[in-house]
Amino acid sequence: MKLLAIVPTFFSWLMIVDCVLTTRFCGPETGDDFQRAHVGLIISPIMSSRKIREIEIYWNHARYRPGDTIALYTGEPTSGLEPIYTLIPNAPSGIKRTGLQATFVPTSNLTFVQQCLQYHVAWLRNDTVRMTNCLQTQPHWMSERRAILGSLPMSRVFLPGTHDSASYEIYVEANSENFVERYVITQDVDVLAQLIYGVRYLDIRVGHYPHTNIVWWVNHGIFSIVPMQAIINQVKTFLDKTNEIVIFDIQEFPVGFGKNLAVHHDFVAFLEEQFAGYYLPKSYGWASTLNTIWSSGKKLIIGYDERRIVNRYESIWPCVTHQWGNVRTIEDLFNHLNRIETESLGQSKSIPRSAMAELTPNTWDIILNRLGSIRQMAENVNINVTNWYNSKWQSTANIVAVDFVRSSGIIETAIEWNERRNSHC
Repeated sequence: MKLLAIVPTFFSWLMIVDCVLTTRFCGPETGDDFQRAHVGLIISPIMSSRKIREIEIYWNHARYRPGDTIALYTGEPTSGLEPIYTLIPNAPSGIKRTGLQATFVPTSNLTFVQQCLQYHVAWLRNDTVRMTNCLQTQPHWMSERRAILGSLPMSRVFLPGTHDSASYEIYVEANSENFVERYVITQDVDVLAQLIYGVRYLDIRVGHYPHTNIVWWVNHGIFSIVPMQAIINQVKTFLDKTNEIVIFDIQEFPVGFGKNLAVHHDFVAFLEEQFAGYYLPKSYGWASTLNTIWSSGKKLIIGYDERRIVNRYESIWPCVTHQWGNVRTIEDLFNHLNRIETESLGQSKSIPRSAMAELTPNTWDIILNRLGSIRQMAENVNINVTNWYNSKWQSTANIVAVDFVRSSGIIETAIEWNERRNSHC
């Protein structure tokens, strides 16, 4: 079971302030102070009996000026709408907790049309709105960019992913987690919502429970979380409503498999039955371009982490390469990610790779609870990962998998850099 570790807060701020700011638009420099700037919103993963879904504002703006203001609104910023929160940026880069709780949005309220979910943020200079952003969904971002992404294989697309994608728990109201939940829950929205928000890589772990009413579960380590059938149904709903390509990557078999290949055969038969008409045959291969995949009419790639089984079926593919750092500090995570992204330069491997952008505590860290929960760790890690992949490794990134994806800007970072690096911008 891959888990996270909390680290001293000063490391987070050190990395944020250190980041290099990015160009947001194609074309030559125009002299506009806001050409190299960004402001965005994320949802904190921190939860207690009194706090949940706190809205946080993050920004990058090398040419900020004294008197600039960042404001949070409950709708599109207009002359008649008063902000619900304001701040004055005092550094080129930063993140600020607002103390405000975002309204709960159930998955059933999400549509398959890109939408802003109530909250907008604006950068104002001399009381004039200069740039805006919002909490938004991205249900069609790949197919909308087919003209620039279609000629690429999956290994050359920047894909936002989630770690232990189905290890989710949805809370409407603030609550306290028990010890197990603190180290098992990695997401706060279900898989369908993750896909609607823009995730395209799902990291799935499977448990087999032959003596129960529900045989196949999604697990995080030894803990069963959600029936596999529920996750499959969510993925099919998304595929039915969009023209997006999804990687359903089965990476571990922590319970009920052992060395018994017969269980694997049973599970593959289950997947083939459930995903009939959805999955792309393995014969297409990882070198296939997105256009080839779209032309096939099959938009689901099932990765499988058991080579002996993969060799015997057309329905499952060699799984994505997970690149774990197994590190316990943000500094070491940076060094790990820097190494794998540097090593990827000039390589032409067809199998996609996933940078696992989490920390890994040791057993005593967990037993003594001295490194905090996964939520606390994601709070520290994710804004750094967002900035690193927006400033240092944007040209090499393939899949980047995070915990509590809404507490990162990795989705909008991936979308932007897919456009820029494939449009020669």
